[in-house]
Amino acid sequence: MLDEDVREDIAFIRAAIEEGRGYAVACGPDMAVWGVTLAIGFAATYAFVRGWSPLPPLPLWLIVLGLPWAYRLFRAGRRALAGEPARRSPTVMSLRMLWLGLGIFLTTLAVAALWTGESRNGWLDATAAGAMGMAVFATAWLAALPWLRWVAFAWWCGELALFALRHRPEALLLSAALMLVLLAGPGLVLAARRRRNVLAA
Repeated sequence: MLDEDVREDIAFIRAAIEEGRGYAVACGPDMAVWGVTLAIGFAATYAFVRGWSPLPPLPLWLIVLGLPWAYRLFRAGRRALAGEPARRSPTVMSLRMLWLGLGIFLTTLAVAALWTGESRNGWLDATAAGAMGMAVFATAWLAALPWLRWVAFAWWCGELALFALRHRPEALLLSAALMLVLLAGPGLVLAARRRRNVLAA
């Protein structure tokens, strides 16, 4: 009886890990879209600060933040219309709420900082990098993707570098690079893994 209970527990844990990994892999395209779009936003802000672009940061960032949210809602709506069953396992719900909460936190914080002019003080980019590191680190454990721990560590190193550069325009370029390498990059890796899984099925 005890052996059967242990086997059931192990099977439950394995299923939860597989569902978490499947959810993380399915979110690869979202990560890629967010990473590329945010990188464009940081690069365009740098161009404005340098006097190369007339587009002010607030309307630019409303567009930059709005596009990935619209993409995410479009994908969710398409899945709902296709009748795909919603995955409700504790691991999947934990990952979903973790990233949704992070997205809402960083979006509202960015809009507030831009609206009040507080973004000029340079702490926002470092805060965002630290928060990204936390979410990626938690995802690495919940989805059993050990290589993401190194991505989280790189985010935290980026946080320190951004804090050191907080009053210099180069922090914007570093933020753009972090978004491309540490958000869009893993997103593309996960999207490629998803494609392989679909082809193998």
